[in-house]
Amino acid sequence: MKLSKILHPLYVLYQICFAWWAVLIVIAITCILISLLGRYLKIKNGDYYPALILFRVVCWICLIPVKVIDREKFVEKDKNYIFVANHQGLFDVLVMYGYVEKNFKWMMKESLRKVPLLGKACADTDHIFVDRTTPQKDILRKAITILKSGKSMSIFPEGTRCRNGKMGRFKKGAFVVANMTQVPVVPVAIEGSYKIMPPGSIFLHWAPIKLTFHAPIESQSRGSENVDFLMEKSREVIAKTLGEA
Repeated sequence: MKLSKILHPLYVLYQICFAWWAVLIVIAITCILISLLGRYLKIKNGDYYPALILFRVVCWICLIPVKVIDREKFVEKDKNYIFVANHQGLFDVLVMYGYVEKNFKWMMKESLRKVPLLGKACADTDHIFVDRTTPQKDILRKAITILKSGKSMSIFPEGTRCRNGKMGRFKKGAFVVANMTQVPVVPVAIEGSYKIMPPGSIFLHWAPIKLTFHAPIESQSRGSENVDFLMEKSREVIAKTLGEA
């Protein structure tokens, strides 16, 4: 029997007695800071550094180790990108925020706007909320504005987290934006987060997370063929890292 399974009852007790409460307090304070610094005081990167620190702290509180591979090799500080990653679970959001080390905006579900404090912080700092009724032209307009301002974007092309640990089909939204703006796409493979909180689980299960960055994929042209190229190439390199190619 693996040591993590033997220690799981102690990990659950740790969550109930300390981790959950500490995470809630840290998130509440950080969301207030993000709204205050980012929107009202308009401090440069006031919405970015609190979020970066917050989600690293959350990983530390939950005792989740994160290994980052090839970020410095492929992500340049003076360029902006569209980061696309597979979506295994809740911790994907945390590790992307905490370890990409780029000021980026999310394209996220409209339902997240209703989450107390977090939804307001995201709305105050220009993240993009989408649902099935959101006109595509509005999404594209907002995304293009963000990228032209020099910021990056982060998107889960699957649209939702996987239900069986395997990567699903990619949707075209992220790659349509990349095609229109000609901003490079950086595929990011996330491994391990599915094990932490699989579907139906109430408590976290301890597991390490690995975040692997790949070489930026440049647009080859403009049009539908380029959208398909970006989407297929991104999925291919992530799938290869996950052993699903």
